[in-house]
Amino acid sequence: MTYNRRPQSRQPVQNRPMAVRRVDAPPPKKSGCGGFVAALFIIVVLGIVILMLTGVLPSPFEPKVTPPPQVTDATPNYFITPAVVDTIQPTATETPPAVVEPTHTTVPTDVPTPTEQPRSMPFVLRGTPEGYPNALLHPQYGCEEYLFIGGEVWDLREAPVLGLIVRLTGTYGGGLVDFRSESGDVELYGQSGFEFVMENRQIAEDNLTIQLFDQNNQPLSAPVKLKITGQCDANLIIVNYKQVQEISEN
Repeated sequence: MTYNRRPQSRQPVQNRPMAVRRVDAPPPKKSGCGGFVAALFIIVVLGIVILMLTGVLPSPFEPKVTPPPQVTDATPNYFITPAVVDTIQPTATETPPAVVEPTHTTVPTDVPTPTEQPRSMPFVLRGTPEGYPNALLHPQYGCEEYLFIGGEVWDLREAPVLGLIVRLTGTYGGGLVDFRSESGDVELYGQSGFEFVMENRQIAEDNLTIQLFDQNNQPLSAPVKLKITGQCDANLIIVNYKQVQEISEN
């Protein structure tokens, strides 16, 4: 007898559910008073430790302090006064005071009198004396013949001043010189011109002094030394005077 068996549909192996072993749940813990007692013990221990640390309870680990022995003497001597040793202090040797010899101040008998300051002069040189060839004013003479010294005199208003005395003194070529000329006598230099004429030795000389005076021989200017070169291009020396202040009557 033939039976038609239908094939059973099977799932793939990878889709089949795996067999899991059943694990029985652990039995529940029994509740009791053992945990409470342990917690209470810990709290008590901590409290004792805290009281010991704060000094409320004595600690068994601290070393015991032995009290000092009882002193029977009612007046204990805590300090011992050392014996006083007499020391001989050295006496200071008195030094006699130094004898101060009196000093004698020498008073000079001759006291110099103050030197009088030179008074300012009413006339000064206008510029610096310059040397020129004599041909400028005396072309008729040769250089080797004469040495000429001349100029003019002006007042405060640039007007010519007449009648003042000009003196030339000193030495020239070993000879003494003492010449006088009056302003206004030689108009070749101007209305108040003056002049000195000497034999030209053609030597360098610086011992000639020129100065201005009034008619009473009172100086009106400071003495000025002239420099003579002895060269032919400077055998005419021009010296001009200019008034710079009023003439004092003293």
